[in-house]
Amino acid sequence: MSLMVLGSEGQVGSALRWRALDRGVSVIGFSRRELDITDGPKLFDAVASIRPDTVINCAAWTDVDGAEKEPAAAHAINAEGAGNAARVCSRTGAALIHLSTDYVFDGRKQTAWREDDPVAPASAYGRTKEAGERAVRDAWAKHIILRTAWVFGAVGGNFVKTMLRLADQDMEWLNVVDDQRGGPTPADAIADACLDMAERIGASDIVPWGTYHFCGRPSVTWYEFASAILKERDIEVRPCTSAEFPRPAQRPANSVLDCSRIQRAFGIEQPDWRDHLPPLLESFARSIEESAS
Repeated sequence: MSLMVLGSEGQVGSALRWRALDRGVSVIGFSRRELDITDGPKLFDAVASIRPDTVINCAAWTDVDGAEKEPAAAHAINAEGAGNAARVCSRTGAALIHLSTDYVFDGRKQTAWREDDPVAPASAYGRTKEAGERAVRDAWAKHIILRTAWVFGAVGGNFVKTMLRLADQDMEWLNVVDDQRGGPTPADAIADACLDMAERIGASDIVPWGTYHFCGRPSVTWYEFASAILKERDIEVRPCTSAEFPRPAQRPANSVLDCSRIQRAFGIEQPDWRDHLPPLLESFARSIEESAS
């Protein structure tokens, strides 16, 4: 099995390279600087030259608020770039695993979102990602769209790092929204899920192509997640409402994803984010100690 990872320096892309190495899987990764997915001809040349069994597209515009200011730039990567990846795969025969997001939903449903629930993105970022999903479906049948949410890991910007940075500023207390709920998802677990699906693609002629959900459990609010992150820190975490913390882009109130379909089709279980958080916090602490020494 050979893999090609687009967006290999991001949270999930980096995790994919590391986890693939642990499994002894051949993987070639390209950062956006090395291979821009908005450049269709260059993308085709790269895929046609390498001939991977599966392409995993982690490349994305992930600045949610920034997409409100620059929707065309976000659309170029999240929608047009995703379409380019799917069309290139259709020409070379490679399977495509494309990462998407809970933001394709408006967040108003009271229960966990299923794959067949109607999409209704409430932000520019969500609209570009939903357009990317449509572009993938229209271009190539052999695809898996993996929607995930609240990603955190060792690389890139994420909520865990933001909370730790704020806690390091000697603040006595910190307000965190308590009316948005989701499932924090370790980047390593997303990488493992992608690798499991890629192995299934390479080993079987019968693959359940389509759209799947994958996020961590149990579901929590941002306030509850922040409280777990800062449990050992000398700072008070206070709940607040979204109205008290306005942002340019509307966030879904409910980002919880129903992950039963991926379990039935691939045997992939939801990760417990509480098992992944302590080792990550320990690795950050070691990095700080090593930098100071």
